[in-house]
Amino acid sequence: MEKCYTTAGFGSAAHDRLGIADVVRSYGLDTVHRRIEQLRVTGMHYAATAIERELAATLLTGPPDLLERRSA
Repeated sequence: MEKCYTTAGFGSAAHDRLGIADVVRSYGLDTVHRRIEQLRVTGMHYAATAIERELAATLLTGPPDLLERRSA
């Protein structure tokens, strides 16, 4: 499966959906972590785990400046 890449050279999702990197850039890492906790509290453990896995894979392969692009 071929990966799509943004102009920043960072792996993004297919053109028909946003990837976790896009979400972190737009809303910030703290917001993503809060959402994961909300999902867990409401019993949506599978969704929370899926986001955590995508986030971990993205942070391992992404540029170090991703965390600096967080929204306040």
